[in-house]
Amino acid sequence: MSNDETKLYNEDGAVAEAGADGVQAGLDARGVGIRMAHATLSYVSLSSIEPNPFRDLNTYPYDKRKLEALERSIEHVGLWEGLIGRRAGHGYQLAFGHHRLEAARSRKLTTVPLIIRDLTDEEMVGFMGRENMEDFNSDFLVMLASWEAAQKFLISTEIKTAQPLETARLLGWTRAVGKQDNLNNLASACNAAATLINAGHFARDDLSGMSVSAAREIVERAQSRMEMLDKLGKMGNRPAAEIARDKRHVGTAARTVAKDVREGSINHRNIRSAIDYRAVKSSTAKGKPSPLFAAFAKEVADGIHKMLVSDNTSVRLSEMEKGLPHVTMEEDHAALRRIDFALAEHGETTAKWRSRLLPKGRPVVPFKLLKKADGSLR
Repeated sequence: MSNDETKLYNEDGAVAEAGADGVQAGLDARGVGIRMAHATLSYVSLSSIEPNPFRDLNTYPYDKRKLEALERSIEHVGLWEGLIGRRAGHGYQLAFGHHRLEAARSRKLTTVPLIIRDLTDEEMVGFMGRENMEDFNSDFLVMLASWEAAQKFLISTEIKTAQPLETARLLGWTRAVGKQDNLNNLASACNAAATLINAGHFARDDLSGMSVSAAREIVERAQSRMEMLDKLGKMGNRPAAEIARDKRHVGTAARTVAKDVREGSINHRNIRSAIDYRAVKSSTAKGKPSPLFAAFAKEVADGIHKMLVSDNTSVRLSEMEKGLPHVTMEEDHAALRRIDFALAEHGETTAKWRSRLLPKGRPVVPFKLLKKADGSLR
């Protein structure tokens, strides 16, 4: 036990209090703090605590707003027991509670309550993932750094492979799908971003200042489009250079969209369509063949099909049709005429687009030939 630890509780009443809270506890063998199952709660010198060795505080420092809130809390109610660490040499390494510790330092505290546990490196990485998800869930690059640190740790151990699911389990970033673990949204976004960065399609700076949700939309869309290009390349036996060129178009489109999202000129709901549009526009600018155009056109067709056949409006129209035999009031007939006008207007717009996309003289494939057995478009 380190000499700079001081008694947190030195009376039998403290042990009874811990037991009443459901914590298996007794006085430490040396009378220092409370000895709980697998842990000791003690006051230790603040200067003896080092940060988690797997956490990059130089690149991603503390959240100023969170620090200010914690400093106010310490001023009014003191520092609550929430720091978790392990012994390291003559001091300690902090696993959880970095913002609390920094706030305590700002308030000029000299000792803090620390829950001391025998933690492995793997557990230290896991604590980092959970803490960063709590402290920095609005800053994607911090979460990405946690993901990369966990991957690096797994590779260094040579015990487990740095597969995405193993990395997510280590960080606690999984969700249950039936009886199996799967990547949660944060893990999926970090995995996509790391893949794009390692392939040279993105740089970390491209994702700076991004929220987790916005970054996820961007990197997952870019990754899915690149995977689609690989499949189209194999199915259509397209040249590798053509696929590589279109991947660059996708990467460029995603980076420019990220810039516009940071500047506030693109709404969150338009991120995916903006990436698709820009990628297709740049890939076809010089008249070269591109599988991106066909993929983009298919998605537009699927959207139109869904709008006309399977969306809520279609369901409502179908229900109204069932009620037509019971329509007798004039205002009901007036409402039907308004719907008829709207449908006619929609039909005129559709006809204009059909004539623009498929001018006379160009062969047209009958619609029924483009449908699958389930009614969806090919």
